[in-house]
Amino acid sequence: MHPPRFRRLASVKAAMLNQTRYLPAQERVFRTNFTLHVLNGAFGGLGDALTGSALIMTAFLSQLTTSNLLIALLPPLRDAGWYLPQFFMAPLVDRARRKVALYRASTVFRMAAWLAMVVCIFTIQDHNILLIAVFACTIAISLLAGFAALPFLILTAKVIPPDRRGLVFGLRQLTGGVLGVAAGGAVSLILGGGTGLPFPHNYAVVLAGGALGYACSYIVLGLTREEPDAAPAQTPPMPANLKKAWFIARSDRQYQRYIVMRVALLVAAACMPFLTVFAKRTLAVSDAFIGTLISVTLASSLLSNMAWARVSDRRGNRLVMIIAASMGLAFCALAALTTGISSEALNSDAAHLALVALFAISGAMIAGINLASNPLMIEIASPDHQSLYIGLSNSILGVVLLLTTLVGLIVDRFGFVGLFVFSGLAFAVALERLTKMREPRAA
Repeated sequence: MHPPRFRRLASVKAAMLNQTRYLPAQERVFRTNFTLHVLNGAFGGLGDALTGSALIMTAFLSQLTTSNLLIALLPPLRDAGWYLPQFFMAPLVDRARRKVALYRASTVFRMAAWLAMVVCIFTIQDHNILLIAVFACTIAISLLAGFAALPFLILTAKVIPPDRRGLVFGLRQLTGGVLGVAAGGAVSLILGGGTGLPFPHNYAVVLAGGALGYACSYIVLGLTREEPDAAPAQTPPMPANLKKAWFIARSDRQYQRYIVMRVALLVAAACMPFLTVFAKRTLAVSDAFIGTLISVTLASSLLSNMAWARVSDRRGNRLVMIIAASMGLAFCALAALTTGISSEALNSDAAHLALVALFAISGAMIAGINLASNPLMIEIASPDHQSLYIGLSNSILGVVLLLTTLVGLIVDRFGFVGLFVFSGLAFAVALERLTKMREPRAA
């Protein structure tokens, strides 16, 4: 016979199993989809940590070219492709009874593009040709991600209720941050020469790990259980969608404020990759220290995520964005001060500590923006035209992202301090628009 305490534990365990087994079917499906969304974010966070344009890719490009314009071009190219196709995808998404089917269709092609980039870095010796190949693969990866983006957002709105979106996005970033922090140590080892791999093969190994993380992310979300929509009676042609989009842009004041706010935040965030360039060129930090900064950024994101999720679910996504934009102002002020460090103090512990503080602030700030921006868009979008609202918004933001490549010219003309002052002004515009927005309804 087992002691009484073990019998009690066995009874509790059996009761929990029975409770789970006999949950209503709708609740079981929700829990499954919730878990799959969190795992998608976790593996995606690992991929982002190992391929991040603000850290890994800018450090990589800075060793292939001295052009600030080219370095500034890659992050917007990578992100713009996620945004740009969405307006044109809206009719296709509306026609699809299961949005997850469109998401699955992109997976094979996205992984082929990542594989092509890794192979190019391993095999191409000439730095100029390699630079062209990296840009070509980045454009392909980005546009294929745009094919999957709108189905992902509509699928999320469909299977995750409004009062759980803050939690699901918080857990996505939390678990992704945990994997990313662990990955930072591996990056430090690989880029620091611990494996004996020469440049650029050391970066190819890091990017291959990121591609594997993305593959797991895509596969997991493709398992989402989704009820089919009723087939639409008629899908509007593109000219009708364009006319409707123009009406929305002119008449919806809440939407206008949201778009201006997001545009300002994208412009402001364009300074982020140059923090790594500043660290390498001016502070002469090593590739190994870049790995440390990845861990700092992700740890900051990790520690702030659940706080952001709590604010999102209890007080709304607008407040999350207000706090994050305020942190952006603080980031730009500290970054501008850091650029004024005297030449004899550049390699001091204080200079490196200031750099760590900057990456810590940026990690928390970006985590807040990433968590709240898409749920806020879902809340603002009219339920009758959700795909059109979201697709239009993200296509506009994609165009803006491409234009942010011009920040490289600001660095060339006014230096790093001019860039950080410019970004601070953009954060101020975003903050002003957020204060004018109404608290949106739950969607």
